[in-house]
Amino acid sequence: MIQEEQDPDNKMSLPKVRSHITIEITVSRELYRRMRAAANQDNLSLNEYIERTLEEAVPGEASLTQRQYRPITREAIEGLREIREEIMRDRGGKPFEQDSTELLREEREKRTRQLMGEDYEL
Repeated sequence: MIQEEQDPDNKMSLPKVRSHITIEITVSRELYRRMRAAANQDNLSLNEYIERTLEEAVPGEASLTQRQYRPITREAIEGLREIREEIMRDRGGKPFEQDSTELLREEREKRTRQLMGEDYEL
């Protein structure tokens, strides 16, 4: 539940601009106990602790409007190389004879025919 102050003079009853709103959540007793202990350990009120934790966890406005990309790591590149080598070993060192774009198109068309009925022509 979100509680916002309402302007009684405003016919549309739009919320007043406030720097904070109140939300109500339900958590397990165990989680509540852990949050309370963590707040006490940091010498914070439970409200301060939760707000700080959410500030760290929730992306900022700029991050929400930009596409999120994971950085490419050396481990990821090495993993891709290993997969490529495994495929080449499985194929006896021969690359695919057909362009992968064409393979994907053919499989997509085949699947569409299956879904639409065999007599469906693309």
